Amino acid sequence: MKTFGLIIVTAFLTALWLACGVAFAQSFKYDVPVTLEGTLMSSTADASITYDEKPHQFPALKLHKPISVLCAPKETDCQPEMGVTILHLVLKEKEMAQFKKLKGKVVKLSGTLFHSDNGHHFTSVLLDVKSINR
Repeated sequence: MKTFGLIIVTAFLTALWLACGVAFAQSFKYDVPVTLEGTLMSSTADASITYDEKPHQFPALKLHKPISVLCAPKETDCQPEMGVTILHLVLKEKEMAQFKKLKGKVVKLSGTLFHSDNGHHFTSVLLDVKSINR
């Protein structure tokens, strides 16, 4: 009986610890300049979420820690997101060249976050990249 109680307590504490990880994730707001750290990677969007129902590769940042993205206080048409770990990157030509050279490396990216709004956006939150620093 003591073992069963210990299992219940351990399961409860584990669930609480996991929930707190998302609850205490660093928070950012849409359309406000941010700097984020993570690993550059190519990711593949599942066909079920794409504009043409085919899988697509896209440039991404895998964050080292989950983040939350919140709305501005007076925002009326906004979707907050919790536990975000992968961001679809929006890159101009210069940043795309840097992405290709630094893929697989840990970097700091600066830019602004925005929410997905069409079938060309492959994660719920995207980062419009202004700079990439190693």
